[in-house]
Amino acid sequence: MRVALQSLSDRTIEWFSSLVMVGWGATLAMPGDTLAQPGFVAFSRFGTTETFWAFAFAFIGAGRLVALYINGRWPRSPHIRMFGALFGALSWGQVSILLYQSSAINEMPIPTGFAVYALLSAFELFSINRAAFDARYHNP
Repeated sequence: MRVALQSLSDRTIEWFSSLVMVGWGATLAMPGDTLAQPGFVAFSRFGTTETFWAFAFAFIGAGRLVALYINGRWPRSPHIRMFGALFGALSWGQVSILLYQSSAINEMPIPTGFAVYALLSAFELFSINRAAFDARYHNP
């Protein structure tokens, strides 16, 4: 229990981002077309379905949670964490940009999600660094 609490305090940003990813996946998997809303109009450029994004976010978020839970007990867990954080940095940055573009297309004010996801993307860079440190520390 103490080891789990230590992991949580050292990697709070990773835990939070992973849970946000799982939350995004769960929300997109619910009935209805979330990405068809005006605030998400720019998301249609990718030509992928809502089901694809739901699966991708839920799968990678869940993988990150597992890697964080087993961290230190399996030598490859920091590499999974680095990949998940890289996916997060790129994804949250893209979400931020797409929310901004959707507001411009619809001539609406910039949504608060623009700043939230940009900050989440920036903090994922710290998560990459933290996981890389763990990889170096555990795999000299």
